[in-house]
Amino acid sequence: MGMYTGRLWPFVLAILLGMGAVACDGAPPADDSEESQEEDDEEATDEEEEEGEAEDEEAAEDSDLPFYATGPIARVDGEEIGKEKFNEMVRERVERMPMQQIPPMMVEHFKSQSLNFAVDKFLIDRVLEDVDIEVTEADVQEAFEEFKSRFGDDDMFEQQLQQMGMTKEEMLEGMEKDVKLEMYLSETHEMDVSDEEIRAYFEEHEDRFARPAEVRARHILIEVDEGADEATVQAGLERAQSIYEKAAGGDDFAELAKEHSEGPTGPRGGDLGFFSEGRMVPQFSEVAFSMEPGEISEPVRTQFGFHVIKVEEKRDASDPNFEDAAPEIEMQLGHQKRQEIFMEFLAELKEDVEIEILEENITVTVDMDAMPEMPHGHGHDHGGQMPQLQLGD
Repeated sequence: MGMYTGRLWPFVLAILLGMGAVACDGAPPADDSEESQEEDDEEATDEEEEEGEAEDEEAAEDSDLPFYATGPIARVDGEEIGKEKFNEMVRERVERMPMQQIPPMMVEHFKSQSLNFAVDKFLIDRVLEDVDIEVTEADVQEAFEEFKSRFGDDDMFEQQLQQMGMTKEEMLEGMEKDVKLEMYLSETHEMDVSDEEIRAYFEEHEDRFARPAEVRARHILIEVDEGADEATVQAGLERAQSIYEKAAGGDDFAELAKEHSEGPTGPRGGDLGFFSEGRMVPQFSEVAFSMEPGEISEPVRTQFGFHVIKVEEKRDASDPNFEDAAPEIEMQLGHQKRQEIFMEFLAELKEDVEIEILEENITVTVDMDAMPEMPHGHGHDHGGQMPQLQLGD
């Protein structure tokens, strides 16, 4: 079956390589000449004043973070991991959060996590600087295309980049180091997934690979609150009916979705991909599974509003099939193996290494004493049930 060619980046890029570089702050080389010393003496006062002003400006900038470093955040075998790059990393991570802020109850966890990430990043960089591995532009592009292919189309990929707060160029830059790390681990660890492992997994989890009947559909959503008054409901229905008549009359459904849909799938033509019957709210699912490919429904009311649905494809239920399941199993086991190898690699890097975390150099700006206590039992337990796909989210 061969080796799974997926990347480590889903874990490494997102957690380590995509969060900003962390490096040692090195002092400039000394100049021992008399002339240089004389110039230094003359300019020392001005430089100190300028440095003091710059430090004040930097501290003011950093104070809007949930926490920031005022000095080195760690020593690894005596080498310091400096504050500037750490604060930059924290800022980038905060900016990539949807609300650009961290819930107060998560600040301590986020701080501890960031310190660990900085140390891990430092150790990985130290190894990669010493290995003789050349990463070509083609290698990086291959990794990028493999990542991009997981999102179906360009619109979905662009949405993912926006959620990550990254540009394509930033991702490519991060992937260069990620590809180098994978090449290195491929040379130093066993990363193949064998035919026997794939077969054993299939036989142990055979029921998982029975495929239910599925539909691929597009929809156009006109949002109407569930408790809206009669006039609002009627206005929404009329809008949806008008769109249905255009679609039934031959207008391009995907373009109509881009123009009119108020749901999150609108920018990608209303495409919901393939889904099984239990993944959608009942009213939507019942209509979609009763239709044939190419059919367009009249407006369907759900708690989200009115939907005009077009069925693109239908797939019948099927029994488990090893040949069909093997690529998915290989990908899953390969990803799992890479995660395990990466964690082992990090553990190996920390063996016989002296790491001193300088937590006293971290200033927390969130008032932890003002935080309300979380009610007992509050959380995200869904009782083991898969939530329905929320079409209005």
